[in-house]
Amino acid sequence: MSLYEVDVDRPGRRRPLWRWFLLHPTADYLWAALALTLWVGIAAMAGQPLLLERVDPGARRSLFQTLATLAGATAGLTLTSVSMLINVLGKKSAPGQRELPLERLSATHRRQIGEVFLFAIPGLGLLVVASLITVVLEGDAPTGLWIPEAVALLLTFASVLALLRVAWALRRVLAIATA
Repeated sequence: MSLYEVDVDRPGRRRPLWRWFLLHPTADYLWAALALTLWVGIAAMAGQPLLLERVDPGARRSLFQTLATLAGATAGLTLTSVSMLINVLGKKSAPGQRELPLERLSATHRRQIGEVFLFAIPGLGLLVVASLITVVLEGDAPTGLWIPEAVALLLTFASVLALLRVAWALRRVLAIATA
Protein backbone atom coordinates (compact mmCIF):
# COMPACT_ATOMS: atom_id res chain seq x y z
CA MET A 1 0.00 0.00 0.00
CA SER A 2 1.42 3.37 -0.91
CA LEU A 3 0.99 6.81 0.59
CA TYR A 4 -1.99 7.35 -1.70
CA GLU A 5 -3.86 4.11 -0.90
CA VAL A 6 -3.08 2.68 -4.32
CA ASP A 7 -1.25 -0.63 -4.58
CA VAL A 8 2.23 -0.09 -5.92
CA ASP A 9 4.68 -2.92 -5.49
CA ARG A 10 7.83 -1.48 -4.03
CA PRO A 11 10.04 -3.51 -1.75
CA GLY A 12 11.82 -1.83 1.11
CA ARG A 13 11.01 -0.15 4.35
CA ARG A 14 9.22 3.14 4.88
CA ARG A 15 11.32 6.21 5.51
CA PRO A 16 9.62 8.42 8.12
CA LEU A 17 12.10 11.30 7.72
CA TRP A 18 11.53 11.41 3.96
CA ARG A 19 7.76 11.31 4.52
CA TRP A 20 8.04 14.19 7.02
CA PHE A 21 10.03 16.18 4.44
CA LEU A 22 7.35 15.54 1.82
CA LEU A 23 4.46 16.58 4.04
CA HIS A 24 6.04 19.77 5.47
CA PRO A 25 7.06 22.01 2.57
CA THR A 26 7.24 25.16 4.71
CA ALA A 27 10.20 23.62 6.51
CA ASP A 28 12.23 24.23 3.33
CA TYR A 29 12.84 27.78 4.48
CA LEU A 30 13.99 26.56 7.90
CA TRP A 31 16.42 24.09 6.31
CA ALA A 32 17.65 26.82 3.97
CA ALA A 33 18.09 29.25 6.87
CA LEU A 34 20.03 26.60 8.79
CA ALA A 35 22.35 25.96 5.83
CA LEU A 36 22.89 29.67 5.29
CA THR A 37 23.52 30.26 9.01
CA LEU A 38 26.12 27.49 9.03
CA TRP A 39 27.77 28.97 5.95
CA VAL A 40 27.89 32.49 7.41
CA GLY A 41 28.98 31.20 10.83
CA ILE A 42 31.87 29.20 9.43
CA ALA A 43 32.93 32.15 7.25
CA ALA A 44 32.78 34.54 10.23
CA MET A 45 34.82 32.20 12.46
CA ALA A 46 37.40 31.70 9.70
CA GLY A 47 37.64 35.44 9.07
CA GLN A 48 36.48 35.04 5.47
CA PRO A 49 33.92 37.10 3.53
CA LEU A 50 30.43 36.17 4.68
CA LEU A 51 29.01 35.11 1.33
CA LEU A 52 30.11 36.17 -2.15
CA GLU A 53 31.22 39.68 -1.21
CA ARG A 54 34.75 39.46 -2.58
CA VAL A 55 34.02 37.39 -5.66
CA ASP A 56 34.74 39.14 -8.95
CA PRO A 57 31.82 41.49 -9.85
CA GLY A 58 31.38 39.87 -13.28
CA ALA A 59 31.21 36.39 -11.77
CA ARG A 60 28.72 37.54 -9.11
CA ARG A 61 26.53 39.19 -11.74
CA SER A 62 26.66 36.06 -13.92
CA LEU A 63 25.75 33.85 -10.98
CA PHE A 64 22.70 35.87 -9.97
CA GLN A 65 21.56 36.34 -13.57
CA THR A 66 21.85 32.59 -14.08
CA LEU A 67 19.88 31.95 -10.88
CA ALA A 68 17.15 34.30 -12.09
CA THR A 69 17.01 32.61 -15.49
CA LEU A 70 16.93 29.08 -14.07
CA ALA A 71 14.31 29.98 -11.47
CA GLY A 72 12.08 31.64 -14.07
CA ALA A 73 12.36 28.72 -16.47
CA THR A 74 11.73 26.18 -13.72
CA ALA A 75 8.72 28.15 -12.43
CA GLY A 76 7.27 28.08 -15.95
CA LEU A 77 7.89 24.36 -16.25
CA THR A 78 6.28 23.76 -12.86
CA LEU A 79 3.25 25.85 -13.83
CA THR A 80 2.92 23.83 -17.04
CA SER A 81 3.14 20.64 -14.97
CA VAL A 82 0.28 21.88 -12.79
CA SER A 83 -2.00 22.31 -15.80
CA MET A 84 -1.07 18.85 -17.08
CA LEU A 85 -1.56 17.41 -13.60
CA ILE A 86 -5.07 18.87 -13.42
CA ASN A 87 -5.93 17.11 -16.69
CA VAL A 88 -4.42 13.81 -15.56
CA LEU A 89 -5.98 13.79 -12.09
CA GLY A 90 -9.35 14.89 -13.44
CA LYS A 91 -9.51 12.19 -16.12
CA LYS A 92 -12.28 9.65 -15.59
CA SER A 93 -12.67 6.22 -17.15
CA ALA A 94 -15.37 5.65 -19.71
CA PRO A 95 -18.67 4.24 -18.38
CA GLY A 96 -18.45 0.47 -18.02
CA GLN A 97 -14.65 0.40 -18.04
CA ARG A 98 -12.36 -0.42 -15.15
CA GLU A 99 -11.50 2.49 -12.84
CA LEU A 100 -8.21 4.23 -13.66
CA PRO A 101 -5.52 4.00 -10.92
CA LEU A 102 -5.48 7.77 -10.42
CA GLU A 103 -9.25 7.78 -9.85
CA ARG A 104 -8.65 5.86 -6.62
CA LEU A 105 -6.87 8.83 -5.08
CA SER A 106 -8.90 10.58 -2.45
CA ALA A 107 -9.61 14.31 -2.70
CA THR A 108 -7.12 14.88 0.14
CA HIS A 109 -4.35 13.09 -1.72
CA ARG A 110 -5.12 14.95 -4.94
CA ARG A 111 -4.91 18.22 -3.02
CA GLN A 112 -1.59 17.20 -1.43
CA ILE A 113 -0.12 16.43 -4.85
CA GLY A 114 -1.30 19.78 -6.21
CA GLU A 115 0.06 21.65 -3.19
CA VAL A 116 3.53 20.20 -3.81
CA PHE A 117 3.58 21.91 -7.19
CA LEU A 118 1.86 25.10 -6.11
CA PHE A 119 4.20 25.55 -3.16
CA ALA A 120 7.28 25.57 -5.40
CA ILE A 121 6.11 28.31 -7.77
CA PRO A 122 6.09 31.33 -5.37
CA GLY A 123 9.55 30.46 -4.06
CA LEU A 124 10.90 30.30 -7.60
CA GLY A 125 9.24 33.62 -8.41
CA LEU A 126 10.75 35.22 -5.31
CA LEU A 127 14.14 33.82 -6.32
CA VAL A 128 13.87 35.53 -9.72
CA VAL A 129 13.06 38.85 -8.05
CA ALA A 130 15.73 38.51 -5.33
CA SER A 131 18.43 37.58 -7.86
CA LEU A 132 17.60 40.52 -10.11
CA ILE A 133 17.49 42.91 -7.15
CA THR A 134 20.90 41.63 -6.06
CA VAL A 135 22.33 42.26 -9.54
CA VAL A 136 20.93 45.80 -9.59
CA LEU A 137 22.01 46.70 -6.04
CA GLU A 138 25.54 45.38 -6.44
CA GLY A 139 26.12 46.93 -9.85
CA ASP A 140 29.81 47.07 -10.70
CA ALA A 141 30.95 47.54 -7.10
CA PRO A 142 34.17 45.68 -6.29
CA THR A 143 32.53 44.09 -3.22
CA GLY A 144 29.11 42.57 -2.98
CA LEU A 145 26.32 43.19 -0.49
CA TRP A 146 25.90 40.21 1.79
CA ILE A 147 22.26 40.82 2.81
CA PRO A 148 20.73 40.66 -0.71
CA GLU A 149 23.08 37.77 -1.48
CA ALA A 150 21.87 35.97 1.65
CA VAL A 151 18.22 36.42 0.65
CA ALA A 152 18.90 35.12 -2.87
CA LEU A 153 20.87 32.13 -1.59
CA LEU A 154 18.24 31.32 1.05
CA LEU A 155 15.57 31.28 -1.66
CA THR A 156 17.89 29.16 -3.84
CA PHE A 157 18.30 26.51 -1.14
CA ALA A 158 14.56 26.49 -0.38
CA SER A 159 13.67 26.26 -4.08
CA VAL A 160 15.99 23.30 -4.60
CA LEU A 161 14.23 21.46 -1.76
CA ALA A 162 10.82 22.34 -3.22
CA LEU A 163 11.92 21.05 -6.63
CA LEU A 164 13.04 17.77 -5.04
CA ARG A 165 9.51 17.42 -3.70
CA VAL A 166 8.05 18.23 -7.15
CA ALA A 167 10.23 15.53 -8.73
CA TRP A 168 9.04 13.07 -6.10
CA ALA A 169 5.38 13.96 -6.76
CA LEU A 170 5.82 13.51 -10.51
CA ARG A 171 7.47 10.14 -9.92
CA ARG A 172 4.61 9.02 -7.64
CA VAL A 173 1.91 10.16 -10.06
CA LEU A 174 3.68 8.30 -12.86
CA ALA A 175 4.00 5.16 -10.69
CA ILE A 176 0.32 5.28 -9.76
CA ALA A 177 -0.80 6.00 -13.34
CA THR A 178 1.12 3.00 -14.65
CA ALA A 179 0.19 0.64 -11.81
